Amino acid sequence: MRWPLILLALVCGSTGIAEDVVKGDFELLDHHGEAVTERSFDGKLRLVFFGFTQCPDVCPTTLLEVAHAMRRLGEDAVNVQPIFISVDRKNDTPEQLARYVAAFHPSLVGLTGSKQQIDAVAASFNVTYGVEPAASGASAPDSVFHSAYLFLMDRQGGFLDVFGYGTKADVIAARLREYL
Repeated sequence: MRWPLILLALVCGSTGIAEDVVKGDFELLDHHGEAVTERSFDGKLRLVFFGFTQCPDVCPTTLLEVAHAMRRLGEDAVNVQPIFISVDRKNDTPEQLARYVAAFHPSLVGLTGSKQQIDAVAASFNVTYGVEPAASGASAPDSVFHSAYLFLMDRQGGFLDVFGYGTKADVIAARLREYL
């Protein structure tokens, strides 16, 4: 299991360990239906979060904090790319992602892909997620779960830091300023 490694990296503050655990590679579709990779955002710091558009609490509260952090950066925000990677490929089409990310910040990019692509990016960031289908014949939606970390990646896509759920915009913005 990979979790002990990332927990050790977070507790010890050792980016050497974390860099071995968080690679940050991906090949996905953005909310415009265009193919993107981690290299598509070279030159910008990246804030990467995994979730799904129908998440009732963790995703919207985290993305609101990201949006507030981006506003706090003012003109420097052009040097940061916030990225939302959906783990719910069944429901989160590029069109759905476009509507969702627009509600938070104009520079937020929504990404999705095939199951294999989402599995690969989740493994690259060492996050867990799962989708449990609703019972046969049930009108309830599928049950989706995901890790709630916000990753800070450098201008070439290398790991810099990770924020736990509930981290406030002031903390995120201050950390970003250290790298701008």
